[in-house]
Amino acid sequence: MNVEQIITDECHITNGLSQKEIKFISNYLKVKQFSKNDILMKKGEPADTLMVILAGSTRVINEDIQIASNKIGDVIGENIFIEDGVRNAGVQAIEETAVGVFSLDDFRELLEKNRLLALEFRNRIIKLRNDRELHNEGSSFIDTKKYVALIAHNEMKSSLVEFCRINSDQISQFPLIATGTTGSLLYKETGMVLSLKVASGPLGGDQAVGKMISTNNIKAVIFFRDPLSSHPHHADIEALGRLCDVYQIPFATNPSTANAVLEYISKHEDSNSYISNRVLEKYNTGQSKVLSEKK
Repeated sequence: MNVEQIITDECHITNGLSQKEIKFISNYLKVKQFSKNDILMKKGEPADTLMVILAGSTRVINEDIQIASNKIGDVIGENIFIEDGVRNAGVQAIEETAVGVFSLDDFRELLEKNRLLALEFRNRIIKLRNDRELHNEGSSFIDTKKYVALIAHNEMKSSLVEFCRINSDQISQFPLIATGTTGSLLYKETGMVLSLKVASGPLGGDQAVGKMISTNNIKAVIFFRDPLSSHPHHADIEALGRLCDVYQIPFATNPSTANAVLEYISKHEDSNSYISNRVLEKYNTGQSKVLSEKK
């Protein structure tokens, strides 16, 4: 395996370095082989080495979720130059994989023999780490806001608009999410500005709100349903109501119940019921038991 050629052709961290400098660094990379599914790095262990992928590929795993993958030329273990640095995630071989290992001892030796190159290499690794941190902050952003969802069937949109106009002061104190044309209509008719808008119900909007219920991002759902017409996405409507029951989310389906819900969430910062969610607790206990039996 020609490590120097791989580093020259595939490793972006050495872009702009001379061939002599690349050769110098390559001489410090100790080749190590891993089989498929082998663990290269473990989350929480000291970050005292970095690795360059020379062949094969790896996946980066946090808990039980893959958050990234690496190919030939990629550098992993970029926390090596952080004081008391530890691995933020684990790394596993996807296939037969070879890496070039560079340790802190190698860095200290490089520092003695070629100080400028050692410092340049360290700065590039630190920049790589910072760039990945910024990327991860964006891609793993967790929305902690709790929205009030405003939804209405076509025949009920005018009723929802009127309801929002009458109760605009109360409703506007919450982040709002609406589906499809409902949000545009609310803005046009009442000036009410949404924090988030999803697709119309038949195109997946109900499912999008349902997902937000499961991630604890919905404070209440106000869904003015048309009880005298059939709807092609009836299953989605039923699923949305079921999730509200599962997570004990206040769910209003007409102006009268919407008034009660709005009054309730305006007075209670946490709109969850004061009665324990025993059904959900029982389900989670059962699932934990299933997982423990599989180990």
